Amino acid sequence: MKTLKLLTAILLSLCLALGMTGCSGDHIKDDVLNGFNDLLHHFSQYALTEEKDLQGDKTKGEDTYAGSYSAEYENFSDVEYIFGGTGLDRDKGNDLTITYKLTIDSGSAKLCWRDKNEEKVIAENGGTDTYSVTLNTGDNYLTLEGDNFCGSLQVVVE
Repeated sequence: MKTLKLLTAILLSLCLALGMTGCSGDHIKDDVLNGFNDLLHHFSQYALTEEKDLQGDKTKGEDTYAGSYSAEYENFSDVEYIFGGTGLDRDKGNDLTITYKLTIDSGSAKLCWRDKNEEKVIAENGGTDTYSVTLNTGDNYLTLEGDNFCGSLQVVVE
């Protein structure tokens, strides 16, 4: 994650420098920003937990921010980065709806939305609900953190 942030900072600096060198027209600036945004989205997929390492089954949506996930956990003590990415802007819009069912049989679990500024706890006592989030520029990830967690999670992000 730190490597991604460093790469992001370097590339953003490069894009800003190019944008301030007197390039004529907004077209070139827009092309540079769009290219940088695409690059961020591409590299941010590597911050997600690899599908083979997830505890459950993930169905991808229209991009890395959306899809469905269903998992059963047995003594899980780790963090899964399930959906999300890093970018300046999302092609499909920056508003997402997270519908979830978190069942905690034992241990503890916390479903969160993490962005560059803070960690927003969606659920940590179990339950079923819907949560809305607006993406910020930068990191945006749906995570599940468990400590000796036994239970299940079903989530759909649209």
